[in-house]
Amino acid sequence: MLTLALAAVLAQAPQAQVSSKKEAYLADKQAARTGRPARAGQRADQPVWANNLRTHEIRALTGPAGVADGPAGQADRSGFFRCWFTHGQGPIPAALVARINAAAAHFDVREVRIISGYRAPKYNLLLAKKGHEVANNSQHTDANAIDFFLPGVETRALYDWLLAVHPGGVGFYPVSEFVHIDLGRKRTWRGT
Repeated sequence: MLTLALAAVLAQAPQAQVSSKKEAYLADKQAARTGRPARAGQRADQPVWANNLRTHEIRALTGPAGVADGPAGQADRSGFFRCWFTHGQGPIPAALVARINAAAAHFDVREVRIISGYRAPKYNLLLAKKGHEVANNSQHTDANAIDFFLPGVETRALYDWLLAVHPGGVGFYPVSEFVHIDLGRKRTWRGT
């Protein structure tokens, strides 16, 4: 009888939680998890990666490690989209990077290949003297333009979509297979 009473009292007493290292680790891991994991047939959020073909740098444009919007990300944008020839930097606007991200999302791709961002005036002049297709007052020299393409996406399809949604300049280079976007006035042209 005494044993039964003792068992009843012990059953009502609060139990101390003794957990192993593994249980503590799993509990911490569960608590740190944010958002819901993707389910079968659902696509998990994945960053858009930019590959600068001139500097050979790869950088996330979206996601937690991506280039920040606004003034906070200005140094990141200026550094990544810098002139590859002079290493000079210009203040690349967040609106241009946002347009590139929108294009990647529209065509459901995770990589953007960058041909040119900021172009130092000295380098622009050199290209013009060598007969390349560059404007004397290029938007690149003001850090207001980016040339890029999306792997696996037809250049014409990308150009047509940008022409419909982008409020600035959109250039089409079918032979070189890239598009140009800038924050200048609404206009278009065809290069090689």
